[in-house]
Amino acid sequence: MIKQHSYTRPMQVYFIRHFLLCLLILTSLISQSALAGATTNKIHGLWVDNKDPNRQKFAVMVEDCGSKVCGSLYWLKKPLSSNGQPKHDKHNPSEALRDRPLCGLQILTGFQYAKDALWNDGEIYNPDDGLTFSSTMKLSPEGNLKIRGYVGISLFGKTLEWVRPTEEIARCK
Repeated sequence: MIKQHSYTRPMQVYFIRHFLLCLLILTSLISQSALAGATTNKIHGLWVDNKDPNRQKFAVMVEDCGSKVCGSLYWLKKPLSSNGQPKHDKHNPSEALRDRPLCGLQILTGFQYAKDALWNDGEIYNPDDGLTFSSTMKLSPEGNLKIRGYVGISLFGKTLEWVRPTEEIARCK
């Protein structure tokens, strides 16, 4: 007959408790990363600069650019200049880049997901004046995208609020 040692039962309880604790921690980590992934993906897609379709001037397609998030001009209300030609990046500080068409121009760059529906470390380029600003983006509880452009610290900046389009928007060419 095999003799059981007195420590066998406490050791089994010890291992079961630790196994369950590890399982609980692993499940928690997996669910947190799944929730973060779901929040991260909510930023992707098409955004317009105004709720009122009559006041919209542009639309931006937000998507992954490698490990970061970027956004390009997808639609322009007035894509042509006064001479009937597609508008170009004429205010760019670099003369070599002034021939780039505005349609398809990347205006959001370098955003990384931080936490709580916040993306930071990005930049926003304003083709109207050729200036680039440090920027953050945050999804509001209502599902709108708030983009803050600033110089130096976020306190000195401006927040734009973009919404999802309510009508079909054709990509500019």
